[in-house]
Amino acid sequence: MSRILIIGNGFLGSHLFHEAKINQFDVFVTYCHSKSEKFIPLDITNEKSIIDCFETIKPNIVINCAANTDIDFLEKNPDIAYAINANAVKNIAKISNDYDFKLIQISTDSVFDGKRGMYVETDSTNPINIYAQSKLYGEEFVKKYSKNYLILRTNFYGYNNEGKHFFNWILSNLKNNKPIIGFDDIIFNPLEVSNLSKIILEISLSRHVGIFHLSSNEFFSKYQFALKIAEHLGKNKDLIKKASIEDIDLPAKRPKNTTLNNEKLKRILYTPITTLDDWLKNYQ
Repeated sequence: MSRILIIGNGFLGSHLFHEAKINQFDVFVTYCHSKSEKFIPLDITNEKSIIDCFETIKPNIVINCAANTDIDFLEKNPDIAYAINANAVKNIAKISNDYDFKLIQISTDSVFDGKRGMYVETDSTNPINIYAQSKLYGEEFVKKYSKNYLILRTNFYGYNNEGKHFFNWILSNLKNNKPIIGFDDIIFNPLEVSNLSKIILEISLSRHVGIFHLSSNEFFSKYQFALKIAEHLGKNKDLIKKASIEDIDLPAKRPKNTTLNNEKLKRILYTPITTLDDWLKNYQ
């Protein structure tokens, strides 16, 4: 049986760990600041910490979910972006061959500039903010140093137990009758996080290597996404106000259309891709 180490117990990492446990995989998860016995201590910015962790766990598969994704914060703090999203990945990738594990690097649809969308894996990248640039550097380090790797570009949504992230923000505002700004010029095709976790585990355990785009078959603007949530959950759609990202002064630029073409993925995938409608039907 494969021995899986999931780096990072955040939104995606915790779902991956849960999914792996359900399927009775030999799985471990790390967390940088936790003292819980359930987690393995690991600081990915510290090479000795990485070596100590791998010496203890001896994984066959490492799935790196650790990242700082606070886009506007990172625009003002590039050193933090590169330390966590790039150089820490280099630390892991350089060690991967010594410990003979398959490295799965979770990346982002934001490595593209968003000028046209439906990007395939071979399209040229062109990040337009510090976060995306740091994630792209992480990809490059994986390709340079690791012989057995997967780079999985994706975007995802879902219910977060800590009340964080996009879906919870929409849900909280709708429940409290607070207005929401929905950008109609930001377009994406995200996967539901539990569905994404199943897909990541499937492809991680396969013999496939290289870059894959993990995305839904349907795409929405952020405005349309919020409307669908309101409709399915019986909330007031009038609270959702249409706007353009150009109307908002943000520290970091956002790519407008980061939809990913998933045809390469679907040629090898057995796990069904969940639609937003189906997930919302089962959410309540």
